[in-house]
Parts: sequence; C-alpha cells; structure tokens
Amino acid sequence: MSGDVADLVVGEIIEIKYRVPQPSYEDSGEPLLSDRWFVAEIIHQDYDAPPVARLADGQFTDIRPYMTWRRISGHGAPRFAGARG
Repeated sequence: MSGDVADLVVGEIIEIKYRVPQPSYEDSGEPLLSDRWFVAEIIHQDYDAPPVARLADGQFTDIRPYMTWRRISGHGAPRFAGARG
C-alpha cells in the first residue's frame, strides 16, 4: 500500500493488486495464481466508510485497509486509463 486509504481523494487513479487464477494446462491439483494490478479511479470518499473505486472494466469496489494498492504518479486528476497486467 502506498499511503492510507483516508488520504485517497475523488478522481485519484490507483492500481489495486488482485490474485487471479491462471489457466492450468496440467492437472496438478493446485490452483495457479498470479498477481495482477488493475487500474481504478476513486469515485467516492467518505471519512466514515472505505473509499469506493471504479475499476477499468466498470466494476465498483471498496478499498479496504487489507488491500494492496499503489498510487500512479502523475495521475491525480480525474482521468481514467485502461487495465494493466
């Protein structure tokens, strides 16, 4: 995490790290996971609730204290970019 969720402001662009399953070409029994960073824009900040972000695919998510996220430098203005992986 880069900072505290209370410091996030509406319009700020961040990346949120998710663990996502990968296709398995062998039947190893163990799920293959990889870390992916998804771009999101902070769309709501209320100091008595977690900030709400819109992911690049249009889904909404709360930014919880346990989530790993980072700021994208130079993207503090209300601008939105696509997903990165």
